[in-house]
Amino acid sequence: MGDDRPGRVRLLGAGASRKKLSDKRTSTSLILPKEVMESIKTAVTADMQKDLNAEKEELAREKEAHATQVANMERVSKELELEATKLQEMRKEFEAQRESMSTLDVIASALSQLRQKDLSLTPELIAKVIVSTATNGAT
Repeated sequence: MGDDRPGRVRLLGAGASRKKLSDKRTSTSLILPKEVMESIKTAVTADMQKDLNAEKEELAREKEAHATQVANMERVSKELELEATKLQEMRKEFEAQRESMSTLDVIASALSQLRQKDLSLTPELIAKVIVSTATNGAT
């Protein structure tokens, strides 16, 4: 190959300059009648409107599903709060029963020790004393 000539594009021939090549590339536009352009605009607008409507419907469905989920979560949250309250009440009752059980254990132990010291104390006699004390204290 020979020397490159200044201002010419290689491999496109001797008459091809950079300016002519760029002029040809930019002049590839089409001239369309207004009716065709309007029909294209109308078709594109209709397609975009249809897509927008589909997106709106999808968003509405998602919003409804989200609202349903939020309502379910609130319901479950309230149920859990109620369950927590019930558990706390059960725990308090258990603690109270445990305390009363320990009190009853102390009383039973004391009565057992008294009975060992005095064999004349029978369970019936002890029960009568307890009942009479409880009824006297209640009045």
